[in-house]
Amino acid sequence: MYPHSKKTIAVPPGATIKEQLQDRHMSQKEFAIRMDMSEKHISHLINGKVELTNDVAQRLESVLGVPAPVWNNLESRYRERLAKVSSELTDEREMNLVKRFPYQKMSVEGWVSKTDDYNEQVRNLRRFFEVANLKVLYTLGILDDCEENEDFFLAAKKQANELKNEK
Repeated sequence: MYPHSKKTIAVPPGATIKEQLQDRHMSQKEFAIRMDMSEKHISHLINGKVELTNDVAQRLESVLGVPAPVWNNLESRYRERLAKVSSELTDEREMNLVKRFPYQKMSVEGWVSKTDDYNEQVRNLRRFFEVANLKVLYTLGILDDCEENEDFFLAAKKQANELKNEK
C-alpha cells in the first residue's frame, strides 16, 4: 500500500522498477546482483523506504536502459507527493480543531479571510497564528484553557492584539 490521503497518492519509483523486473522476468535477487547492491537495499528501494540517489539512477540506466534523469524525476515527484500526502493528512486532522474556532466571527473582525472551505480556513488560521500546524497552539499555551467556542475567540482576539502591537 502506498502512502496516501483522500486526495493524493505517492507512488515510489520502486513501483516502476518492479514493473521493469516483471516485464523482464527478473528476480530481485538477480537484479540486486546486476545493480551491485544488496537484496535488502533493492527491496527497500522498490518499497520506497530509501531514496533513489543519482548513483542508483545511473546504475538503473545501465541495467534497465531507462535514462537516469527519468529515475531522478520519478524520485523527485515521489518526494513531492509524500510531502503533499503528509500535509493533507495534517490538514484532515486539523479540521476538527478548525471547527471549534468561531471562524465566521473572526472573519467579520477582519482577522482572517472569509471562506467556507475548511482547507482554506486551516491555511488562514495557520497564517493568523503564525504556526506551521494548529496543534502547536496547545504547545504554545494559546489554547490550553479553551473549551468553549468563545474561549477560542478570546484566544484569537489576544493573537490579533499581539499582531497589532507588533506593527
